[in-house]
Amino acid sequence: MKAIYIDAGNRDQYFLDLGARAFYKVLKQLGVNEVSFELFDGTHSAIEYRYPISLKYLAERLTP
Repeated sequence: MKAIYIDAGNRDQYFLDLGARAFYKVLKQLGVNEVSFELFDGTHSAIEYRYPISLKYLAERLTP
């Protein structure tokens, strides 16, 4: 695995922001360095505008 991208809305209706934060913390404790983590201002809905951000990050790390 070359990269991990994690994001969640800070007002997520399903509290996935809490899970995302905990997952990121464990990854860092394990020494996984190529991780992008962001809590954005939003909920779990209508987040299509976030896709280009994550895809750009991952594509840049998959490119040889």
